[in-house]
Amino acid sequence: MNTRRPTGWSVGLPRRLWTRLAVSFVLLFLLTIAVVIALSIIFANRRFDTTLDDQLQAAASTVADRLAEGQEPTLVVEELASAAQFLELLDSRGTPTVRSQNLRNSSLPTFINAGSAPRNDGFHTVTFRRTDMRLICHPIVNSEERLTGYVVIGTLISDRGENLFDLAAVMISASVVGLAVVVGGAVFVARREAQPLVRLANEVRAATESGFDETVASEGRGSEEARDLRRAFSGLVESQRQLLQRERAFFADSSHVLRTPLAVLKGDIEMLEQGAYGKERQEAVAQAQSAIDAMSRTVTGLLLLAREPARTGSDWVVVELGALLRDVADDAMTAFPGLSVSLESHTSALDAAGNPFQLKDLFISLLENACRYTPAGGSVSVTLMTADSDALVRIEDSGIGFSGDEDEKATDRFFRGAAARRMFPGGSGLGLAIAERIVTLHH
Repeated sequence: MNTRRPTGWSVGLPRRLWTRLAVSFVLLFLLTIAVVIALSIIFANRRFDTTLDDQLQAAASTVADRLAEGQEPTLVVEELASAAQFLELLDSRGTPTVRSQNLRNSSLPTFINAGSAPRNDGFHTVTFRRTDMRLICHPIVNSEERLTGYVVIGTLISDRGENLFDLAAVMISASVVGLAVVVGGAVFVARREAQPLVRLANEVRAATESGFDETVASEGRGSEEARDLRRAFSGLVESQRQLLQRERAFFADSSHVLRTPLAVLKGDIEMLEQGAYGKERQEAVAQAQSAIDAMSRTVTGLLLLAREPARTGSDWVVVELGALLRDVADDAMTAFPGLSVSLESHTSALDAAGNPFQLKDLFISLLENACRYTPAGGSVSVTLMTADSDALVRIEDSGIGFSGDEDEKATDRFFRGAAARRMFPGGSGLGLAIAERIVTLHH
C-alpha cells in the first residue's frame, strides 16, 4: 500500500477546503488575540506606572512647597501620609528626621550620596516589607537654592498584579466569546465559499460521466475567482464536447458515405474474381477506380472537416492571391475544356494573410463545383478585387444553381440538390462544407 503523502501537501492541515479555511481563520484569530492581550497588558502596566509616578511627583511637590512655606514638618507628614502611602523626611545628609506613623521604626530605601549636590533622585521600584513599592526621592531646596533635605514618598503596588490579572481575565473571557463567534462565522463563510467549487466539481464529474453530453454552466455564484474557474471549466468542457461531436460525426459520416463505394468496389472485385473479360472487365476496373477516387475525396474532406484547427493565424503567411487564382483557373481550364473559364483582376498584385494550402483548397473546391454543374458551352468567371481593407474573390457561373430552399442547405455535409445528383451522381456533398470551414477559419 502506498502511504506517501501527495507532493506539495501541507502537513497538519485538513484536506477539505472549508475546514482548512476555518482552521486558518481560527489560528489567525488566536494569534491576533494573543498579541492584543500581550500589548494591552504592557500598555496597561506602563500606564499604571505613569499614573502612579504622577501622583507621587505631585505629593512630593506638595510636601516640598508646604515645608518651604514654613509649615511644621510633623503636621505635613501626618496630613499626607496614608495606610498605603509612606512618607519620610531626610536632612541634607540623608538622615531621617520625620517619618509617618505607618513606618514605625523602619526607613524607606533611598539612593542618596551624602554631601552631593541637590538633585532629583527619581523614581524607584523596591521591595519593602515583602511587597513591591514605588517611591520617589525629591530634594527640598530653600529660596536661596540651598539643599535643606529630601522628601521620600512610597506607595505599595501589590494590587497592580491583581489589576493586570483582572484585565487579562476580562480580555481572555471576551476572547473566548469572540472565538466562539469566529469559529461559527469561519465555518459558515468557509462552507459557503467552498460550495461553488463543490457544485463545479459535481457538474464537471457529471459531464465526464455522460460523455460530455451534459455541459457546465458558464455562470454561477461565488467569489470572482470561483466564477473565473467555472468559466474556464465551462469552456474546457464545451471544447471537449465539440471535439467528441466532431469525432462522432466523422465516424458516422464515414460509415454512411463510404458504404456505397465500398459496395461497388466489392462487386467489381467479385466480378473480376469470376473471370470477367473484355468490356465487362474494363467496366469493372473503371467502376473500381471511380469508387476509389470517390472514397479518397470523401476521406480527405472528412479529415479536413473533423480536424481541430490550430490557433487562428498561427500558420498564416503572406499569399499573393492573383498568382494563386491564376494557377487554380488554369487547372480548371485544362480539366473542363468545354467551358469558358475566365479570370479578371482589378488589381495588379494583392497580398493577403492566410494558409496558402487551405486557400488553394478553397478556390479549387469552389471552381470545381462551378465547372462541374455548368453544362458544356457555359461560362465560369473569377473576379479579384478589393473592398476596403479586405480581398474579395467572386466566382460566378451559368450552371444549374439551386432550386427552392436548397441554397440554405448548400453548405451542409453530404447535401446535394436534386439537379446536382442527376447531373453528377458521383459527388460527395462535401465541397461547399469544406469551403465554408476554410472561410470561417480565415474570418
